[in-house]
Amino acid sequence: MLRAATVLALASALAPATAAVTSCASRAAETAVGPSAVDAVLNGQRMTVPFGELATRVPLAAGENFKVVEIGRDASSSHHIVALRGREPVHRHDSHDLLVVTLEGHGSMLIGDEERAIGPRSIVYVPRAAVHAMRNLSRGVLYGYAVFTPPFDGKDRIPVIVEAP
Repeated sequence: MLRAATVLALASALAPATAAVTSCASRAAETAVGPSAVDAVLNGQRMTVPFGELATRVPLAAGENFKVVEIGRDASSSHHIVALRGREPVHRHDSHDLLVVTLEGHGSMLIGDEERAIGPRSIVYVPRAAVHAMRNLSRGVLYGYAVFTPPFDGKDRIPVIVEAP
């Protein structure tokens, strides 16, 4: 059993470390700019973009239903903001894996022959060669944050004809 004197000695020895950790945490809280949607190092540069600013990077013109804008890349991945009013065409990427985080809006994601609901903060992983399509069921625009690995080249988007049941 520990003696009271031993416990006091340990507490005294740990006090400076505890104070340092508390001080670091306080400084971090003071300098934080708030929650961010994207905080990544791409090509040696740190990029921090708050949630509220992401949608402004992909304005959809009247009559435009789908748009993807790259916001950064490095040797192993590319990062994009997706804006969608209706449904994107069913397709696949034979050479790219895809991770999509829904930022705003709600809808569904088809992967293979199964469609599931998505909404804010939904995370969807689409392995290469998987048939998929996102559908917006919101009144407004559905926004997503998409990461391709390897970096998307713009060419690996193969349309898929889906037969009606």
